[in-house]
Amino acid sequence: MQKYKNKVFNIDSENIFPPNQVFLKHNFDFLLTIGGNLVDNEIEYNNLMNVLKKIGETEFYILENTNDKMPFFEKVSVNSNFDYFQNIGKNYDLHFGWSLGDFFIFGENDNWGIYICECPAINIIGCDKKLINSFQNIYGIKDNGYDDLKEFISKEFQQKNDLINLFEKNYNLCL
Repeated sequence: MQKYKNKVFNIDSENIFPPNQVFLKHNFDFLLTIGGNLVDNEIEYNNLMNVLKKIGETEFYILENTNDKMPFFEKVSVNSNFDYFQNIGKNYDLHFGWSLGDFFIFGENDNWGIYICECPAINIIGCDKKLINSFQNIYGIKDNGYDDLKEFISKEFQQKNDLINLFEKNYNLCL
């Protein structure tokens, strides 16, 4: 995991959070979904695992974005099932499972990454152009997903235009 963690994300910097750019690869295309978890159901999970297998992943990593000396970390096989994945959330927070937090999701292939963001509560998918359709299909994203979430994100950033504009610029969201 150590040799892959900084291929996609700016992990070793001083906890960068959106609206700042968390991805190292600024040439990625970015897609947005509502946040809260990596997937909402078993179908999404299976579809995501199938895409990861197609691009050569055998596992993916979950790493918490925190200043803690011991951030939450988990390695997940792409052959795992949705129930196994749900139990990982329970390991993160024994009382509630997947409580609030920001997480980097990545693998050995540096052509993709997903950032699970607490504020705004969205997921940011960064990927090469050749993977856009795959991720759009997994999550049911129209275009880059921003139009569907713009009002929500604006409220999360408390209508602060400077934050909204920085977010749009950093993730190249205006089509």
